[in-house]
Amino acid sequence: MNILIVTFLAAYSPSGVVTYYRTLSQDLVRRGCRVTVVETTDTPPFWNKLLNILGHVFRRLGTVSRVIWDEASYFVRLYLGARARRAEGFDVIHAQDVRSGVAAWLALGKTVPVVLTCHFNDDPVTELIAANDLPVWLQKQLTRWYAYLFAQVKNYVFVSDYAYRKSKHLLPPDVNKVILYNTVSAEIATATITHEVGEEGLTISNVGYVDERKNQKLLIEVGDELRRRGVEKFNIWLIGDGPKRTEYEQLVADLKLTDHITFYGRQAAPWRLVAQTDLYVHTALNDNCPYSIIEAMAVHTPVLALPVGGIPEMVPGREGLLQHTDAQGVTNEILPYFDPAKRQTLAIRQADFAAVHFDHETALTRLIAFYEQALNEPSPVFNV
Repeated sequence: MNILIVTFLAAYSPSGVVTYYRTLSQDLVRRGCRVTVVETTDTPPFWNKLLNILGHVFRRLGTVSRVIWDEASYFVRLYLGARARRAEGFDVIHAQDVRSGVAAWLALGKTVPVVLTCHFNDDPVTELIAANDLPVWLQKQLTRWYAYLFAQVKNYVFVSDYAYRKSKHLLPPDVNKVILYNTVSAEIATATITHEVGEEGLTISNVGYVDERKNQKLLIEVGDELRRRGVEKFNIWLIGDGPKRTEYEQLVADLKLTDHITFYGRQAAPWRLVAQTDLYVHTALNDNCPYSIIEAMAVHTPVLALPVGGIPEMVPGREGLLQHTDAQGVTNEILPYFDPAKRQTLAIRQADFAAVHFDHETALTRLIAFYEQALNEPSPVFNV
């Protein structure tokens, strides 16, 4: 099987989507498939230079112009990148976003079925509106644009049932879907992990892009609350980088928590640090199926998380879901986990659950079967 993977995210982007398609590419090759990855960086040189020049102009004209330009340029770049490969005889397009998938489908003459993995947390329109101050007319146009895009795709891979429910209104009526949760690699699943209780008390880890949505500020406030209550033997490791890191580092300094809270920056294998900690606390305000939670479970680090997005689907019997969103409430919920026995009980239950529900090879086999199913169906051509 010859598979074209398309995405608007370049390989250097700090995103779990990049991790997904890199791993997917390696796995498919291991299973005997041919794989080509096309990103926006694969735009032919002449068009790349022209689009870069136009982009400098449009991005200086304000938010509205920038959003419109990003939507159009990503689409054009992926169309041109896929078109340059149209003679390679692809069997399936596996898109990591709907713009890339439809662009490649058009570039290959509407003859190659598209399988779309839906990595978004709610749906692309909602996320665009939330991230930008957009006028009502543009919000309506974006809704129409994405309705058109989704109408061209019939085969969907969702990484949580939550993602399907949140985007259902954008999908064609006869959607063909499968829910395949994110998984961990064999390297992580088979790693030998030893958790030792030292004199430092409880070490808490958190992995993620450092921004408002990932909400690491809550853990900093928890650290402050722990110290207010006279708890001194704790450490918090914030693993990742992002636009809020400098601000949060200053907050830690202002609160005189530098002896307790450490910023590790972006890591190639963050799970190795998580494996050295006693408790993983996921504070994101919205997440679909975060790798960091699955990796923490795989290395037997117990997980506590806010019950947002697809996260309630990721834990057995809702064990480990936080009931509060404020520092005092979350601190109350963390304190019992200073007890090693309580941590071990939760870690075993979550690790056993993860071994069944996030098994890598099982998910890969189901995905390839989904490709074959898409190949045996006529390519959809819908009109909006």
